[in-house]
Amino acid sequence: MDEERSPIERRWRPGHWLAVDVAVAVLLFGVGLAWPALLDGRFAVAAVIFAVWLPVAARRLWPWPVLGVVLAAAAVGALMKVGETYLASALALYTVASLESRRRAVVGLVAALAVMVLHGVGWPTWEEAALPVAFAWLLGGFSWSLGVAAREQRGRAALRARRAVAEERLRIARDLHDSVAHSMSLITTRAAIANHLAESRPDETRRALTLIEETGHAALAEMRHLLGVLRVGPEADGPEERAPGGDPAPGLGAIAGLVAAARAGGAEVEAHLDEELTVSDGVGMAVYRIVQESLTNVMKHAGPVRCRVEVARGDPGEVVVTVADEGGPALPASPGRGGGGHGLAGMRERAALYGGTLSAGPRPGGGFLVEARLPAWPRDAPPPSAQTEESGRGASGGPR
Repeated sequence: MDEERSPIERRWRPGHWLAVDVAVAVLLFGVGLAWPALLDGRFAVAAVIFAVWLPVAARRLWPWPVLGVVLAAAAVGALMKVGETYLASALALYTVASLESRRRAVVGLVAALAVMVLHGVGWPTWEEAALPVAFAWLLGGFSWSLGVAAREQRGRAALRARRAVAEERLRIARDLHDSVAHSMSLITTRAAIANHLAESRPDETRRALTLIEETGHAALAEMRHLLGVLRVGPEADGPEERAPGGDPAPGLGAIAGLVAAARAGGAEVEAHLDEELTVSDGVGMAVYRIVQESLTNVMKHAGPVRCRVEVARGDPGEVVVTVADEGGPALPASPGRGGGGHGLAGMRERAALYGGTLSAGPRPGGGFLVEARLPAWPRDAPPPSAQTEESGRGASGGPR
């Protein structure tokens, strides 16, 4: 759900927000509002102000207890006609409405409105008493409504992100289904060759059987990943996704086609593709989808601009995918790149499926950067040896 948050929310940690709350509660309001009372010798008023504002510093850690403490202190302040308690009560009420359950939010609102009635105690006429109560209710109701709206917005964003992840998992499962089916077809062909050459060419038969064994191990590894992502509901059903001609979903070899299509759309794409890089079928599909979604986001959010696509070796046994653009007049350095379709969530899900990582965000000099690091081969399916690949090519040629 990273793309749903602002740049500050993505960069700041909980400790940063706590520091801001402490500074606002203690320094800006606690000391700032209590200082005049201390100078005037109104020590009871200053104590009430501190009692109301100091708990606000911990409002994100313990929203519900903080509201209780603040309302208790605000009740005393209302009886003493201390007006500096209004904003603290509203801020604590907003936090409960934003972070706690709907039931607690409603209970908190009722409790706050009841305490705010005390602001009308002690006034000579009901007209004079109605004004502070009405102001307190208006401020409390407004802050509560903002908190509820913020909670519901986060809930909708989380729901959309979960739905996007579920759809991406179905897409991954279809890709992996095609990969396993392709491996099974290869095994069947090799088995037929081995059966045909069993008596006349035993060496070729053994090499074919070795290739069958390694292909089977790779297919089983892909199937384990497949079983891990088949957790989507029936609403995600749709037409099976295949490449043109009924071939399995594309991999590294099809990335050049994505680059050509982006160039045809007006983008200046600088591509660096390691042609000697070998990865498993599933990882190849993941790399293809990451590049595809990244280029789509470039055209959608930045327009036809200059960008760089790189697929290369990283650490031993690792493939690194980089897609970087320079930004454009359409939406320069957009922090929500892919937010409409939750493309970043889908790419992260696809990278995580293979034990990889994906980072995405604005570049310091402008534009947007997507970088993914994935293991080239699953741990339980090591790459076939050069000797096996060579013998496999010989066996695929049939009897000589």
